[in-house]
Amino acid sequence: MKLSSKQFTAALLSLIAAGAFSTVNAVDAPTFYADALPVFQKNCVACHQQDGPSVGGIFAPMPLDNFEQAKIWAPMIKNALITNYMPPWGAHERHRGQFKGERYMDQKEKDLLVAWVDAGAPEGDAADATSGSGLVANGAGTTLPESGWWIGDPDLVVGFDQEVYVPDEVMDWQPTVQMPVAEGAHENPKWIAKAELAPGGPWVHHIVSSHMGVGVPGRGPFTYPEGWGVLLPEDPFITVNMHYHKNPGEGTAVNDLTKAGFKFYEDGDVIDHVVETNLLPHRGWTIPAGDPSFEVNNTYAIDEDIFLLSMGPHMHYRGKAMRYELEYPDGEREVLLWVPDYDFNWQFLYEYETPKFIPSGSTMHMSWWFDNSEGNRFNPDPTQDVVYGPETTDEMANARIYYAPTTPRGIVVGEPIPVDVLNTAREEDMVRRERSNLFDPASDDFSWLTEDSP
Repeated sequence: MKLSSKQFTAALLSLIAAGAFSTVNAVDAPTFYADALPVFQKNCVACHQQDGPSVGGIFAPMPLDNFEQAKIWAPMIKNALITNYMPPWGAHERHRGQFKGERYMDQKEKDLLVAWVDAGAPEGDAADATSGSGLVANGAGTTLPESGWWIGDPDLVVGFDQEVYVPDEVMDWQPTVQMPVAEGAHENPKWIAKAELAPGGPWVHHIVSSHMGVGVPGRGPFTYPEGWGVLLPEDPFITVNMHYHKNPGEGTAVNDLTKAGFKFYEDGDVIDHVVETNLLPHRGWTIPAGDPSFEVNNTYAIDEDIFLLSMGPHMHYRGKAMRYELEYPDGEREVLLWVPDYDFNWQFLYEYETPKFIPSGSTMHMSWWFDNSEGNRFNPDPTQDVVYGPETTDEMANARIYYAPTTPRGIVVGEPIPVDVLNTAREEDMVRRERSNLFDPASDDFSWLTEDSP
């Protein structure tokens, strides 16, 4: 089971107190200002800064542009680097340069930081510091705008009617909650250019939304490429499936007011590509108890020319690795995405820098690997067989994709919307209304806890 943030911090501090430094003291050892700080500035301080940003509900625990803090945390920095826990990304090095917001750190940079730690984390001369700027995280920037939204001032903000109370007893809970649109706030269909989910706190593990994709730890706003968009119909039915995850116990209850913001295209802008999404789940399998590498495979036939915008693998605690592979009509195969060390805590949506062309007649092959053994330290119970299910202690084999047909639509914002596009948006909205099983904060008495609590 994952540690809570408090438990994790306590564990780290205990290691620090134990003096987890090596005693390498070479005269030419790296120093903080001359050597370590530039690496931190390049790779880390987008999140690890004083009063740092919330990225998908995650806050970095310490500023790494401060020597005193960096020295305190130095043993843990080393551990995070050698275990590849930081910087979080997941995608294999082979994909470097393909996706937005990449968080790769070169091996020589890792080696330098480890050498700095092993030397006792020497300070050096502050005069050796060079100016630098932090990594741009997920295209959102490193400084939160005054609006409080990474996307700037939203054109539309929605949220819960009232706080969702997450009781002491809850460890995992996934209610579907409506985010109603205020009367008169959105009377006509609009094209979404950017969307941002603002989780109420770190207990929000992830959010599956009806109009904004998926909000997960570490993910910033969703910004469509110029000319790409999603139509938000009039009077939309906006819902979010919340996943609250925390350690249960007395005093752990929280209240959540997650919200979302939209930026719309302006009149005169042109929409050439109407974004579509497909979840591509695979069900009907059982992971045997103790299996360290259970493999699941599925295929998806592509029957028209498309531009692939992004991919989002999703598994739970036993998720080990995931691969998207494309088989072209001529039989040639290409790995689109290889995540060799999947981490449930960092579920990225991998967005192409430039949408990728995929011809009609191609087949997408998807493979998932699961570790249900004792060797998986996050495994809730290696003695149990596991099937596809909604609880975190169940498993999932999902492969979300965002894409659009290649033929430009030439839809001018502010002019009449093509009937097929408008009808599709309205029909999808109606399906959501009919199928949603909404949580009602005003009437729920949490009696289900007596049956479903862990």
